[in-house]
Amino acid sequence: MKITHLGIHIKVADFAKSERFYLALGFRKVFEYGPDRKAKESYLGAVFEHGGTKLEIAAGHRAVKPEVFKEKVLSSKISLMVNVKSLLPIIPLCQQANIRLAVGPRHYYWNTLELVVKDPDGVVLVFVSPYSPIQAKRLRADETFGQPPTPADTSFCSLTRLTAGRSPQL
Repeated sequence: MKITHLGIHIKVADFAKSERFYLALGFRKVFEYGPDRKAKESYLGAVFEHGGTKLEIAAGHRAVKPEVFKEKVLSSKISLMVNVKSLLPIIPLCQQANIRLAVGPRHYYWNTLELVVKDPDGVVLVFVSPYSPIQAKRLRADETFGQPPTPADTSFCSLTRLTAGRSPQL
């Protein structure tokens, strides 16, 4: 088997709100469907593209029970990893669109800078960029996780002390 593409389909409660969210983050709409669109469906949907990745949102689906679309994502068990060259442009985009950072910029010892937002349905998007000390300083990145953990750091109590007063964990 050869996988040629992996797509993401998000079932949304409020199509317009989700559409604005993804457009604000720079996703480009490449296809849409709905009752008043060229591609006819009884519900609204759109496919976005960003950096070769496709993401689809829909407010309905023929094979999915309608109540699924009203459900919120309540955990971070699954998250979308969005690789970018820099986190710097993301924060102003979020501020302009009133998108709250779920976790602010953090430096991780595996040489990444990461920040987290949640879409209107609670889907977690983790923006990941290569680590740069200059970018980390400009972002005021949390350095708590910038060093590999020691054996003493891996206990639950130690991790709780390490993150006290810092950005929340998901």
